[in-house]
Amino acid sequence: MEGYFGFNEMKALQELISPQNDELDLHDDLPQTGTRKLGPGDIGSIKADETEYSGPHAMLQGKGDDIWHSSEVSNAHDTNNMLDPRIIPEYEMKFKQQVTTEDVFLGMGFKTPSTSSCEWLIISIKLPGEAMENIELSIESDSIDIRSPRYRLQLPTPHSVNPNESSAKWQSDSSTLNLTLKLIRELDAVNF
Repeated sequence: MEGYFGFNEMKALQELISPQNDELDLHDDLPQTGTRKLGPGDIGSIKADETEYSGPHAMLQGKGDDIWHSSEVSNAHDTNNMLDPRIIPEYEMKFKQQVTTEDVFLGMGFKTPSTSSCEWLIISIKLPGEAMENIELSIESDSIDIRSPRYRLQLPTPHSVNPNESSAKWQSDSSTLNLTLKLIRELDAVNF
């Protein structure tokens, strides 16, 4: 039976691959399987359940089988919309950013093609058969509300907006209301 390894040859191969050395350097850069580095938090007895967190990392307890906690749900969307018989109009949201030649051709600015670099939110709402005089528009920092005899639309905005720097334009030929909303984000000073 040439070519087969016996017990002694297998044992010698095992010692060659993983030698039993008591002077192993535990501080090398290679990860050690099955070992864990100990730190100051490991002093004392190990508790069975250490999943208690406090502050912003605390677990949110929902009611029953709820998948969302009430603090995670925006209150901007009114539940009375379900009882409102008016039609929800067709709308479209687009993000807009102001770029210069340095941004487009040279890549010198900090702007990216993503929505994080956009300054404006454009919302086009189609209200066929409606007159401009019958439309009521309310813009808050976190939602918009459009009401007319036929239509009702209440939308939470994806980011906070500045109602004072926003504008609305009515296109009578297509019965479309175009809203241009100025976005407010906490990193605007860094991005622009």
